[in-house]
Order: sequence, then C-alpha cells, then structure tokens
Amino acid sequence: MADLIRDCVHRQEFQRAVLSGTAHGAQNPWRRVVIRKVALRDAVQTQVTWHTDKTAVTRNYPGAEAVARELVDVPFRNAHIELRSATIEARIAKRGKLFVSQRAEANTAALAHDRQRDRPVPPDAAFLDVLGVSHDGAVKPTGQRKYRQINEFIRILGSTLSTGPALTGPLRILDLGCGNAYLTFATAHHLRESGVACTVVGVDRDVETTARNNERAHRLGWQDHLTFTSSLIEHYVPADAPDLVISLHACDTATDDVLALAVDRDATHVLASPCCHHDLQRQLRPRTMPAGFRDLARDGILKEQLGDVLTDALRASLLRMVGYQVDVFAFVPVEHTPRNNLIRATRIPGRDTADAEASVRALAAMFNVRPRLAELLAHRIPADLFADRDRRGRDLPGDDAVVVEE
Repeated sequence: MADLIRDCVHRQEFQRAVLSGTAHGAQNPWRRVVIRKVALRDAVQTQVTWHTDKTAVTRNYPGAEAVARELVDVPFRNAHIELRSATIEARIAKRGKLFVSQRAEANTAALAHDRQRDRPVPPDAAFLDVLGVSHDGAVKPTGQRKYRQINEFIRILGSTLSTGPALTGPLRILDLGCGNAYLTFATAHHLRESGVACTVVGVDRDVETTARNNERAHRLGWQDHLTFTSSLIEHYVPADAPDLVISLHACDTATDDVLALAVDRDATHVLASPCCHHDLQRQLRPRTMPAGFRDLARDGILKEQLGDVLTDALRASLLRMVGYQVDVFAFVPVEHTPRNNLIRATRIPGRDTADAEASVRALAAMFNVRPRLAELLAHRIPADLFADRDRRGRDLPGDDAVVVEE
C-alpha cells in the first residue's frame, strides 16, 4: 500500500487521497488520513490531515517525498485515490494481499487552502424552495439530508455522463418511480444550468403525486423540458430510447422493472438506487445451500442482509451479461439513508460477457435462487441460465442437486 500511495502522490495529476481502516493484525492511531494538493504562498504543497475519533491534525509538506516518509509505516487497510483522469480503489486483505481497481473518471479539486464545499446544486436554487428543501436561499434543518443526497447524486451524474459513448442532441432522461421527484428536478436543473439541452420525464404510479410534480414544474417555468406522467413502471413505454435512466429507491422488484426497461430500450446510462429486496430473501433457504453457507440464512437479520447483497450482485452481473459496464457503490453515507447503494451501468457494445455469465451461474447454483431481473431479461440471456430453478428457490423435478434436510 505504501508504494502505491507514494507513486500516486508523486504524479502531477494527483488530486486527493483518503486512507482509512487498519490492516489485519496491526495497530493504527489514526482513524483516517486525507491527502490533497493546496496552494500556499504561490506554491503548491501537499496537505495531510490526520484524524482520530476526537481530533484532526493538519500538516503541509513542500514535497511528496516527505508525505511518503510520514505514511510509510502507517498500516491503513483502504485507500481511495483521485487522479485527474481516474479513481483508484485499493484494499489489503486479511492475508496481506493488495487488491487494486481503477476506473476512468474525471476528477477536479480546488487548490485553495480554504476549500469550498463541493455543491453542484447551490442552496439558493429555485427548485429547492419549491420542493420544500430550502427557504429564502437557505437549506432547512429538515432538508439537510435530502440536500446532501441531491448533491452527491448530481456529482455522480456529471462523472457518469462524461464516460462511455458520446451523446448527441438533447439528452433524453427518464426517472422511473420518481415519487416526490427530488432527483428529477435536480437533474433537470443541473443539466440546464450546465448548458446541456435535455428532456426529462418522471414516471410514478401515484396520480396525485404526478399532478403535484407537474404543477411544480409549471411554477418554475420548466414545463417545456420537464414533465411527469402516471404509470406503473412495467407498463410504461417511452417514446424514444433514453440516454439515461435513473431511479431512487424503487421498492423490491420495481428496481428490476427499471433495469429491464433500460436494457430493452438500449439506455446508454443507468443510475439506480435499490430499496428493499424481499423477492430474493423469500427464496433463500438454508437446506438448499451448500453446508458451509447455511448459517448465512438461518437468522432473520443475516438472511435479510444476504438477500440484499445477493440481489444486487446478480443484478450487476446480469447487466454485464447484456453489454453494460457496472459499478455498485455507496453514494451517500449510511446516516443520510440506510438504502445508500447505487448501481451505475454504462452500455459498452462488444464487451466480453463470459465472466459475468459464469458468475451468475455460480451464484444461482450456490444459493438456489432465480432473480426477477433474469425473468424480465429472459429474451436477452441464455435459456438454460436458471432453467432448473423456480422462483421459490426450490429445484424443479429432474434436477440432480442433493438437498440435505436440516
């Protein structure tokens, strides 16, 4: 890990790094360390802030070599490193092996010593007042969590649209299961303020909510590029192929409906934050799992968490199977919302899908499940992928799997 940090901090394109966690079997006096470039007295220096549970100590270094010497013996387990053109994630496993992943992503960081908060949506944006998040240009105390969520989402939206195939013409955006439409309005605001022509459609099954959202769009004078319609997600047919499909907390298999619609309409980008995962949780049964995994589903809380992880892992692999590059990550801290995972997918034609298919087959066989998304994408995936499993998590007649009774 020390060599990786040293190499990255020395690069001209280095922006910021966050080190956290403690390597297995080690002791670490620091909870977190943040490294960034700052401009001081007309010279760029490297600033390091050392955090404990109670205090934070900041030091400025004239060169990266001094930073590397300070950090070489600190046993951090995780590293998040932002370069101008990429983000690097690294972690040290229990046995000391270093795992590193890198994704192309445009990162920008202000060099000012007193760094301004990254707020792509300012607190005085008119739509925040209309939605009740702010009042007279200031975010209400009750709106702080939603405001943080909006800004984090818009930051991710910007980096997402800058990757993948080039998009031409007015962007066509769908927000499925939009509810009160915080992200729908935020997306429309941000793109228009950025000079990007767009048409944004919010879809929700509640007629009253849809009518209220349309009234708010009219109040802002946005009705020419932001509209809302009432429909179930599985029944909605967009007029044109969307460039971006977004969805925040569509409950249970409604998220599968969102992903399936995006795939079937060849959406270029998808940003979906799932909610509950009851469908797969109901299919999990200890007696149908390999012996070493049965305790994962014996207790209710563990079964629920396993269902959450397994559902989104299968969703990600199924999307990879049909030509998408996929990341799953937490887009806001858990204190802002317990449902904070985000599935980000970008369609990349010609991707190799063999590994994704092997992963889906292995997970389905191991846990004896059949996710809803697989049924919705049955016309896009191999017919035998889940052929021996029904949706109750039981083997169909003729399957030669051994079921051990508890």
